[in-house]
Amino acid sequence: MSNLFSFEGRINRGRYFGYSLLINFIIMFLWYAMDYTQSTFLLYVYIASAIIVSIINICLIVKRLHDIERAGTHYFLLLIPLYNIYLHLVLLLKKGTNGPNQYGENPLHKMY
Repeated sequence: MSNLFSFEGRINRGRYFGYSLLINFIIMFLWYAMDYTQSTFLLYVYIASAIIVSIINICLIVKRLHDIERAGTHYFLLLIPLYNIYLHLVLLLKKGTNGPNQYGENPLHKMY
């Protein structure tokens, strides 16, 4: 498993989608649990989890950008309305660079 809190390296489409789906499922579960129980403790757990998930999401997006040979600073393009939809589709659908690139080895050829 790659380090989720690192901007180094690359991540392929499948791992990006899987990790994104998993962390969003966890945060939704915590939200509904907090909302259902009205627990103050779960509110604090949710806030802490949301901060951690946000950091992980940024790292995943930067690694995915590296896989398609874009700089991590392109993350800030997600702040542009409508273009952010396009960029998210690119991250989900565009195949990464074959072979190594300036950001690391091809993640499909690594043995985990």
